[in-house]
Amino acid sequence: MNIHVKILAILLLLFSLSGCGIAGGGVAGIIGIATSFIMSDKLPTDNIAEIATGLDCSYVKHLDDEGPVCRSQDYGVVIEKPIYCYKTLGKVDCYDYPDPFNIGANHVE
Repeated sequence: MNIHVKILAILLLLFSLSGCGIAGGGVAGIIGIATSFIMSDKLPTDNIAEIATGLDCSYVKHLDDEGPVCRSQDYGVVIEKPIYCYKTLGKVDCYDYPDPFNIGANHVE
């Protein structure tokens, strides 16, 4: 997580505990928000954006990898092509397509 965001969260928490500018029950709300942020790395606006878009939203992730703020669950998942391996003379050779020589060979698991 970005160090600046952590420092901001800690300063906000300390400011709220000092009683300056936030009255009464607001302190408990700020503590709840700070705790939620520390546990999930999500700002309150991220939670609102998730409800509105149905995507996984995190401004902190955006700052870390410069990707989109809201992304689908499979964002960044690498999907590899299947490989097909066949017994040859004394070894196993692998290809990215089935039966490269069209001889009806069975691939090795």
